[in-house]
Amino acid sequence: MTRSIRSALLIAAAVVALSPAAFAQQKQPAKAADDPVVARVNGQPIHRSTVLDFYSQLPPQMAQIPLEQILPGIINELAARRLLSEAAEKAKLGDNADVKKQLQSAREQVLQQAYLDRKVKEEITDAKMKARYDELIQQQPPQEEVHARHILVASEADAKAALDEVKKGADFTEVSKKRSTGPTAATGGDLGFFTKDKMVPPFAEAAFKLQPGQVTEVPVQTQFGWHVIKVEARRKSEPPKFEDVRGQVQEMMSGEVVEKIVADLRKGAKIETLDWPQEGGGNRLPTIAPAPKKN
Repeated sequence: MTRSIRSALLIAAAVVALSPAAFAQQKQPAKAADDPVVARVNGQPIHRSTVLDFYSQLPPQMAQIPLEQILPGIINELAARRLLSEAAEKAKLGDNADVKKQLQSAREQVLQQAYLDRKVKEEITDAKMKARYDELIQQQPPQEEVHARHILVASEADAKAALDEVKKGADFTEVSKKRSTGPTAATGGDLGFFTKDKMVPPFAEAAFKLQPGQVTEVPVQTQFGWHVIKVEARRKSEPPKFEDVRGQVQEMMSGEVVEKIVADLRKGAKIETLDWPQEGGGNRLPTIAPAPKKN
């Protein structure tokens, strides 16, 4: 394993070890025959499932590396964590009041996440996600799109000269490559397909009045300069496919489920807000100094 991979793995291991979300996702290693022991630390086993859990929580850039390539490094990190845990147990840090609070907080986070994961899995089915997708698509009807090219120059005189050249039969794409000062000059002013709201109003108004093959009769001025516009094609926008937005739909619905779960739990709970204690008596809230203004 190269030094760069080893260094990256050390950083990733720290992230996995310290992240509450990652900690909440860790599973107890299975003891089934299909989950063999792949290492031992002072006689204590490290199972394959533990390695796979660790690997699945690595950042995307690390997860692209084949498991076989970084397996020794992962086992080394898991062994180091096991040794640190043993050392902490021997030092009786589990009896420390602050450590107990942290352990209780971590336990609560694991339980919270496990409860929400189970509820979300129960509530969100493929059928429900597809139904929500269909509902969202109906709420967003197809929009008109045009595929346009333009020639962008600094002055009206230069725009009229370019337009005259096009009217005399010159190829629009070649004129744009030769004359345009915009970033699309290299591609002959190609702007691709866009909806009306994606362009500044003067440009959009002029472009959407044209039919395929037509060029603006006069140059169009915007804050970027003077444009000669040609529309190549028109179409209705296609909605995204379900599989392409499945993750977004699931995320949206998961948020809704979590909000409902918490709201339902609040309905049956008794939540009291007590006076804030203050040193020396009294119950005023602590004074929080305003953040310094940035220059």
